[in-house]
Amino acid sequence: MSALHGKHPASLLLFFAILAPARAAAPPTELAWSLKSDPRSLDPAKVDDQAAETVRFLTGGVLLRLNRHTLQIEPSLASSWNTSRDGLLVTFHLRPGLLFSDGSPLTSAAVAASVKHVLDPATGAPVAAQFLSPQAVTVETPDPLTVRIHLPRRVVSVGKLFDEIAIEPSGPTTEGRVTSGSFTIAEYRRGQFIRLERNPRYWKHDPSGAALPYLRTIRLDILPNRETDQLRFSRGQYQLIDGLSADDFRHLAQTNPSSVHDLGPSLNTEQIWFNQSVSAPLPAWEKAWFANRAFRVAVSQAIHRADLARIAYDGHATPAGGFISPSNRDWYDTHLRLPPEGTSVAQQTLTGAGFKRVGASLLDPQGHPVKFSILTNAGNRSREKMAMLIQQDLAALGMQVNLVTLDFPALIERLMHTQAYECALLGLSSVDPDPGSMMNIWLSSSPNHQWNPSEKTPATPWEAEIDQQMRLLGASPDDEVRKQAIDTVQQIVADQQPFIYLVYPNMLYAVSPQLTGVDMTLLQPGVVSNIDWIHWKGDSI
Repeated sequence: MSALHGKHPASLLLFFAILAPARAAAPPTELAWSLKSDPRSLDPAKVDDQAAETVRFLTGGVLLRLNRHTLQIEPSLASSWNTSRDGLLVTFHLRPGLLFSDGSPLTSAAVAASVKHVLDPATGAPVAAQFLSPQAVTVETPDPLTVRIHLPRRVVSVGKLFDEIAIEPSGPTTEGRVTSGSFTIAEYRRGQFIRLERNPRYWKHDPSGAALPYLRTIRLDILPNRETDQLRFSRGQYQLIDGLSADDFRHLAQTNPSSVHDLGPSLNTEQIWFNQSVSAPLPAWEKAWFANRAFRVAVSQAIHRADLARIAYDGHATPAGGFISPSNRDWYDTHLRLPPEGTSVAQQTLTGAGFKRVGASLLDPQGHPVKFSILTNAGNRSREKMAMLIQQDLAALGMQVNLVTLDFPALIERLMHTQAYECALLGLSSVDPDPGSMMNIWLSSSPNHQWNPSEKTPATPWEAEIDQQMRLLGASPDDEVRKQAIDTVQQIVADQQPFIYLVYPNMLYAVSPQLTGVDMTLLQPGVVSNIDWIHWKGDSI
C-alpha cells in the first residue's frame, strides 16, 4: 500500500471531495458592471455620451451636486454658494483643506481653471451652451477659497450647471487619474475595461467619521453586447446592470425576481431622424424628401408606437409623442397636439404633398421611388426590433426601407463626421429633468443639433423660433415664462417632426443581493447615484 506514503490515488481524492462540504464562494473584491462603449473622451469637460457621463460622475468632484431624488442642488466641494439679485454674479465658498487625489491642494485657482476650460470654445464642452454666452463669462478668485463667476446674462437654474463641471488640477486634463471625486482612474484598457480606485483624499465622511466611499475598487467592463450582461450577472461576476434590456429583464424576473426593478418611464427617448444637412453626400431628391415637413409627418403618422412598446420592449416602454417624458411632470405638456396616427392618414398626407402610389412603390413628385436606409447600432435588440417594425409600417405606404447596423464607433463617425447616412435610429440618454440642459440639441448652431448640425444661421423659420424660445427658457427667472417657452418648443417639434419620437423606455435595473445601500433613481447614473454609500452586505464600515 505504497499510496499511504505518497500521493493519494485519484479515486480517493474524488471520494474525499464528494464528502467534503462545499466552500462558500468568496465575496467579490470589486464592484463590477458594464459600459456599452468606450467613453468618447475622458476629459470631463467633453462628456457627451453615457459612458463618459458615468465615469465623470464616479470620478469628478463638483462644486454642487444635483440630488437625483429631490432634484435639489446641494453643496459639495463648495460649502456654500449664492447668486446676486440680478443673477449675474455667482459666488462659491470652498470647503477648507480640500485636496486632489494626488495630495495637491484644491483651491480657487483650480476651480477657475476648470470652469475656463469648460467655457473655452476650443474645448467643445456641451454644457457651455447652457451659459448662453459662454465666451463672455469671466471668473475671478479673490482668495484661495472664493470663486466669483460673472455672467453676461442671467442663467436660470445656474446651480445645476456646476453638477456637470468636474474640478481638476490646473494644467492639461489628467483624464480622471487625478481627481477630486469619489474615485480615480487606475487603469484603462480601451475596448476592455476601466478600473477605478477609491480616492484616498476624498473630502466626504459618514456620520461616524468613516471615510467615503465605502467601496475600494470598481471595474467597468466595455461590453457592447448586452446579452453578456445578464449572463455575467447570473454568474455573480457583475453586481449591477445599469439599463437592463427588456429581454434580460424578463429572464432575470423568472430566475431571480428580487434582483430586477422597473422604475417606470424614464426621461430618456428613442427617436428616428432624417439627415437634413446641406453637406450630406445624398442625392438632391432625397434631401428634398427629408426637408419636406409633410414627408416627415407622414412617416411619424405611419409608425404604430404601441406596437414598438409592446414588441420591442416587452411592454417596458411608453409610446412617445415628444422629447419630454410624462415622468417629468414639471415640464411635460399635457396639451401637446400630435399628428394623428395611422396608415390611411399618412397616405393622405403624402398625397397632399405630391407623392403617389404606383403598384407597391411610393414615388415622389419627380417620379423617384422612395427608398432609404435606417442606421442604428448593432447589438441593441430593442432598436433592431423597432427598426424592423418601422420597416413594416413604412412598407404599407410603399416606402422601401433597408436596415443597417454598425458598431457604435462607426455609427458615430457617420453621424458626426462624414454625414453619410439617410435616417438614424438612436436614443437620448442621461436626460436632465430641466429642459434647459438640452440647449446643445435644440440650438441650431450646436454640433448635436443632429438633423442639421452646426448651422451658421437657422435654416428654417421654425428653427429660429426654437432658438429664441430656448434662450428665453435659459434666461427668464419667471417659471411661468419658462414653461410657456418649452411648451412652444414641444409644439413646434410635434408639428415639424425633425426628431420622430418613438418610445420612452422604462428604467430597468438589476441589483445583486450581495449589495446594500443602493438607492435607484430615474436620473443617470440611476443605479449608482449614491455610489459613496454602496457596500457589500456583511462588511464592517
